[in-house]
Amino acid sequence: MKSRKVILSLVAVFTLLQLVVLLLFGYTSYDDSDAYIKIAEECILYGEPYPIRELITEIPFLWNIGAINAVTASLALFGSVMPLLMVYSLMKGMTALLFYSLSKKILGHKTAVVCLLLYILYPANYGEGTTTLSELPFMFFIMLGMWLALVRNCYFWGGMFLAFANWFRPMGGVFLIAVIILLLYQWRKSEFSFWNRGGKLLLGYVLMICVIGFSTMHRTGLFLYQAKTGWMNLATFSTNNSPEAMAVRDNESWNVSQKDSAWCSIFMQWLKEHPDEYISQMPRKIAETYVSDNVNMCVFAADKRYTSVSLRTLIDKFPAFSPVQWFTSFNLLFYYLLLLTALASLRYFNLKRYLLPTACILIGNLLLLLVGFQGDARFHQPYMPFIIMLSSLFLIVRTDKAAV
Repeated sequence: MKSRKVILSLVAVFTLLQLVVLLLFGYTSYDDSDAYIKIAEECILYGEPYPIRELITEIPFLWNIGAINAVTASLALFGSVMPLLMVYSLMKGMTALLFYSLSKKILGHKTAVVCLLLYILYPANYGEGTTTLSELPFMFFIMLGMWLALVRNCYFWGGMFLAFANWFRPMGGVFLIAVIILLLYQWRKSEFSFWNRGGKLLLGYVLMICVIGFSTMHRTGLFLYQAKTGWMNLATFSTNNSPEAMAVRDNESWNVSQKDSAWCSIFMQWLKEHPDEYISQMPRKIAETYVSDNVNMCVFAADKRYTSVSLRTLIDKFPAFSPVQWFTSFNLLFYYLLLLTALASLRYFNLKRYLLPTACILIGNLLLLLVGFQGDARFHQPYMPFIIMLSSLFLIVRTDKAAV
């Protein structure tokens, strides 16, 4: 009981600090976040959610549907995004609690406590609720879905929330596959029926996809349940903005699904002709994704610009740093230690405890290598809780092997 009160107190303080950061620093502007607000204002003007039926052939691509509709709801109800940002800040706190509970189930109590401490001490985990970007709500619903399935044994509802997370950011399948892999492993070690658990998980996932897709189809005539940006990014980036790829973007006779198919064809043709170049891009994608974790730190910068806290700026200005840049450097050191200890923990690999975090990380990065158009520091954020799991396992095994 005492331990539970300590955990809840830590989460409560973490959540309160999220709200304090929001009240002190206000909204943080990012290109994507600002664009979500502009699209949401357009939705209010037309009186319907995103995507807008009348603009289905005019929009160049389909963005993160859930994130934009969350902004639309906040603007429609309150005339401001601040209520949404307060909800996001609370979600961040709940994510910490769900993360602890999931870690406890998978890794044990002592390791879960270390997981929670690292999560709430990590500077990059503050200020994320000051923007309307999709990562925070996506991770909340991913954690909620995994918690429902693996901790509460509510596999149907777990699958539904994993699909709902996918509505915010089209990566829910990564964590669905990771959970299924874990269930297959557990099934081989025990007597339970895999289909009684995995089947319910998949049913919930597919049902939520259908609910989202058919409700959008009722308005627009298209079965749309997640963003459609992948083929566009691959086609435009890989072909160096070829005339064919750019022509698809501006074609107002095609809807977003037709444009997506056209970009897919353009990329596949490029891939057939440039397989070596496609493979040679992979190391750079990984390097650019994991080289730093400073994106959220611009919340604290006076101009709130990423350039002031970017790794390049830190290298160029060292050691003449501002207080925010020193704070960012501390965050960067923390991040590198998390990565190093996570990698070092693989020396003590134990399939029962390592399967879920390593599956999430490996499947997510495989997706990045195969269909990611480039690397970006934001792209690794969904895997940070699982990197923290591995780091915590290393810290525990070095101090108390019996706890692992």
